[in-house]
Amino acid sequence: MSINFKSVYKVLFVIGLVLGFASVFLDWYYLQGINDSGETVVYWIYNALFDWSTPFSTGALFNEVYQPKNATMPIAIVIAFIIILFLSAYSVLFHDVERGDNLLKVRRFNFVNLSLVTLVGFFVLIFPLFFLLPNGLYYPFLLYYDYELEVTFYFSIGPGYFFQIISFGFTFPYALFNHSIITTFEKEQSSAENTINRYIKSVREELDLDKLIAREEYDLESTNNSQIEVPKSEVEKIYNEFLTTRGRK
Repeated sequence: MSINFKSVYKVLFVIGLVLGFASVFLDWYYLQGINDSGETVVYWIYNALFDWSTPFSTGALFNEVYQPKNATMPIAIVIAFIIILFLSAYSVLFHDVERGDNLLKVRRFNFVNLSLVTLVGFFVLIFPLFFLLPNGLYYPFLLYYDYELEVTFYFSIGPGYFFQIISFGFTFPYALFNHSIITTFEKEQSSAENTINRYIKSVREELDLDKLIAREEYDLESTNNSQIEVPKSEVEKIYNEFLTTRGRK
């Protein structure tokens, strides 16, 4: 029983797109603080689309002290991710790279898919390294007790970030498969064009207009000269015959 890896990659890619889209609306990170009496005194949630939020009102000063600063990804990147995700969905659902006869169009879809994988990788790697850890937000999770404040802090990533990790693993194989197919097409097309060009060059003379005109003029002159020389030859022949006849007499 043979496995159609292309179909498997395609199904995984679609699942990865769905998870990636859902992750934008889910929570990516939690920061929670609970005191010894079991009361929640700190609670912050990060969402890639809606930024940091808290269920507490603005009057909860202790909660506001622990509000993460400079730990938000640019919203423009998130919007670009959503747009590229829809373009990738269109390419995988309505376009087959192996049947595409428009190489330029195929290259564009390949660029879109690679851009999607790059953005997912950006979320998975750059988000914790440049937005969480520099702001004291532990990754992937941590629980510790502050004896001075008598508060237990919980740091953990949310389902949205987990979905991004899974999305990267599901979208990467199909994007790599597409890229390898397009690279093969480009090599074959380039090889075919080079072969045809070499063949044409070997059997065709270079088009030189001046050379063609000179050749035509030479042929015309040769024809005219031959036409002029024919009567002269006939005259000489008659004259020679006359001399021969006269000598006999």
